[in-house]
Parts: sequence; structure tokens; C-alpha cells
Amino acid sequence: MSALHALLAGAIDYAGLFPPASLDMRPAVRAYESYRRGPHASLLGALVVPAMRLDECAVELDALDSRPGEAPWPLSVISGELVDGDISRALRFARAGERGPSAQVVSVEARAASAAAVMRLATLVPRAMTLAVEIPLSLGRDERRAVLSAVKAADRIAKLRTGGVSADAVPPPDLVAEFIWDCARIGVPFKATAGLHHPVRSEQALTYDAGSPRAVMHGFLNVFLAAVVAWKAAPSDQSAAPPPLLAQLLDERDPSAFAQQGAAIRWREMEIPEADISGARGGLVRTFGSCSFAEPVEDLEALGWLVRT
Repeated sequence: MSALHALLAGAIDYAGLFPPASLDMRPAVRAYESYRRGPHASLLGALVVPAMRLDECAVELDALDSRPGEAPWPLSVISGELVDGDISRALRFARAGERGPSAQVVSVEARAASAAAVMRLATLVPRAMTLAVEIPLSLGRDERRAVLSAVKAADRIAKLRTGGVSADAVPPPDLVAEFIWDCARIGVPFKATAGLHHPVRSEQALTYDAGSPRAVMHGFLNVFLAAVVAWKAAPSDQSAAPPPLLAQLLDERDPSAFAQQGAAIRWREMEIPEADISGARGGLVRTFGSCSFAEPVEDLEALGWLVRT
């Protein structure tokens, strides 16, 4: 299981407060607590919280029992349109008291569509805290690369939106391949968010409602392994266009095309060693946000990649 651990350790940022789950604060916090203490806690990343709901989160943390020596809960705070106020809330947030577990804001996530906006965000968020800059895929590629270059200059990370609750929110594989390739070439780590509930690209319901519309959604194995391939290839291949292999990997829909083999993961005829996976996790692909932790885990169990509990 070492290759899988290298690929997904701490990779799933739990975003149960966001659509389509849209949980209330109490069940979201209680769910995160159970995942932290569950058998697959090693896959769990931060709890994702909107800046406007940090006080509500603190109340629910107060209601929990803490355990001696328990590490602080890592929070990733999402900024809305009022960026200055939201980042101020994140910086002021602190937990104190004797009842609930402590929590620490480890990252802030905010949108930026220009290099100037990136630099302004970078002045607001301390360097000790991760700043994940969401870059709209609606920008032209030259514009996106300019914003990525600004993220690189500010020594921050990018954020890629891979889905949503409507079919038109799911970007095509070639566009995702461009984004990942540009991050690899420029040297900008990224996190992904939205729509990555399942390991392998497949048609799925977009919400949990009965009669929900369906669409082909990206798989987190596809995205993470494509990032590993890009991280490995980019230093020796500085071509502007991504290798066709990236889009093919992102579009792979056959679960049997992926396999764990000792200290490597195989995609069809390509063997991806653990050393490359570990390097890419540190240098290119960080985490992905998902409003479900149970679905990714259950799907990995169904594939036989995790031991069913």
C-alpha cells in the first residue's frame, strides 16, 4: 500500500459544508471528527470552512471532547467576494478553552483573475500560511499562464476547479491537462477542488437529489497521476502543449486500467514508481477538496485499493 499512501496521504480536504453535500456546521464538524479517528484517517487533509462561518465552527468545536496530545485540526478557509474582510477573519481566528479540540488555520483559498490580484492577495496572507489561488479556467491560456507566473513569483500555490453541480462546470480533459502542464512547467504546486468524489473518471449524479442531472466527472486518481506524469516530464520537455498522454490519462474511464503493483501504480503499460509519486506530491499536486470523504474511501475499497472496514 506504500504507493497509494504516497499518492493520497493527507490528500482529501473535507468540504462537507459545500454543495452538493451542503451540511450544517454541526454534522460537518462531527463527521470530520469521526474521520480523524477512523481507520482511514491518513487520507484526511484539512476541514474546509467558509470565512463567514468560522465563528460557527468555533462553537461546534467547543462542544466536542478533546483528547490529550491531539494535534490541532487543520482548517482551510475559503474567502468569498469580500476578500479583505474574509482574510482578516481567518487571521483573527483562534481557539482557546478547555473543552473542544484546538484548530489552526493552515491555508486560505481565494480567486484571482490577474497577476495584480495575486500579488495583492499575497500581501494579505502571511507566508507561514498556505495561499491557494483559484485561477478561472475561463481565462485564455496566455492569461492563465500570466496569473500562474504571478503565483510562482509570490511563492504560493494554485487552485484548479474540476467540477460543480452542473454539467457545464466540469472542464474537459484537455483543459485540465493544459492547467496541470503549465503548473509543472512554471513550477507552481496546485490543489484541486469540486467534483472529485470518485477515483476514476465516470458518469455520476451531480448532486444527491433524486433525479439529479448526470455528467462525466473527473477522477482523483486520474488527476493526481496526471500530475505525477507532468511533474516527471516537464523538466526535460518544455513544450507549450502538454503531451497527449496527459489528456488520455485524464480521460481514462476503465478502473481496471489502474493497478497497484508493489511500490508503484500502473496505468495501462506505464509504471509510476513511488519515488515519482512522492516527488510530485511535494512539488506539484497537494490536495483535493471533496464534500464527501466516505465516497472516495468506499470507492477505493471497492477497487481493492483499501481494506474494507
